Amino acid sequence: MYFDYAVVNGLLAAGMAWCAVAEFTLFDGLAAQMAKAKVPLTWMPMLATIKLVAMVGILVGFWVPAIGTAAAIGVAIYFVGALIKHVAANDSNFFGAIFFLVLACAALTLRMAASDAFDMGVLTIAEDSK
Repeated sequence: MYFDYAVVNGLLAAGMAWCAVAEFTLFDGLAAQMAKAKVPLTWMPMLATIKLVAMVGILVGFWVPAIGTAAAIGVAIYFVGALIKHVAANDSNFFGAIFFLVLACAALTLRMAASDAFDMGVLTIAEDSK
């Protein structure tokens, strides 16, 4: 279980890093895709920064589980918003948003399961702090 948790959360962190770099550099074709979704290019630095913060949160979550849980929830909410934005703009290129939404939900689910299996305390208060 812990291996699955680590791999999926690692993939989510890597995906957020890749997205952030793509948005900071306006990677090949990204500007056109964002125009189709009616996302202004002036939003790109902010969106990229959000993804970098999410990546850091997911990685820190390996040592501080509550932060990783919050980051995974944040990524899921972000991509629900991205999906809504694509659909509202009548843009059929929303599969990336679905992919990362599913990955974030899988990361969150495995984080919870690993918490129970390995007593990681994702949603519980540590005994020492009571």
